[in-house]
Amino acid sequence: MKILSIIFVGLIATASLSHAVVIVHVLPEPLDIFNNETPGFVFTPFDVDGNGATDFSFAAFRTEAALRTERANRLVIIVDPPPNLGGPVASLGFGNVISHSSLAQNSRWTSSDIIGRYISPDELVASSIIQVFFSGHNTQFTERSAIGIEFEAEDGIHYGYFDISPAPYIAPRITLHGWAWMTVPGRAILAGRVPEPSTMIPVSVSTGAILLRRRRKCGRL
Repeated sequence: MKILSIIFVGLIATASLSHAVVIVHVLPEPLDIFNNETPGFVFTPFDVDGNGATDFSFAAFRTEAALRTERANRLVIIVDPPPNLGGPVASLGFGNVISHSSLAQNSRWTSSDIIGRYISPDELVASSIIQVFFSGHNTQFTERSAIGIEFEAEDGIHYGYFDISPAPYIAPRITLHGWAWMTVPGRAILAGRVPEPSTMIPVSVSTGAILLRRRRKCGRL
């Protein structure tokens, strides 16, 4: 499956995020991620920063939708009470700051491998977003919101988010609207709803607004 995304480059000019650049990938059509046919997990990989390496993979199972961190990358979870390890992927409201030290008290950064903290290509692990049971469902996502992500590139650690909507009452299905990441290593990013493709108007970055262009990104089901 090929994904055509629109790249929205925004210049941030605030006291805390001066001269930082956020790259937002807007999917022309929201991508539904689910699996109601294939036994086992079906993974959809995403290269967040376009450097040729998969950073995260959405995972779909008949009773679960999840997100897998690749290598030593991390995401934000809600910590389960002891003696459980780990917890479900956290739903971050739009406007939340995503950084190393800005998390809520009951959440934390973690790899999908809670113990080993590193995901090898053949490792079948993922962090749960939605689980569906005969008696109901389990998820932190009740509305469209963000998943906080942290990934490593050649120049350091970057922060970003996926913009998703849940559908736990129908099936373990999520809808991906797009994603964003901060180009400055270690710099915080504000979680935000990605723009609708129909609202994107190209103007010059030199005027302090946005640059709009198209780029192909690939994933395979």
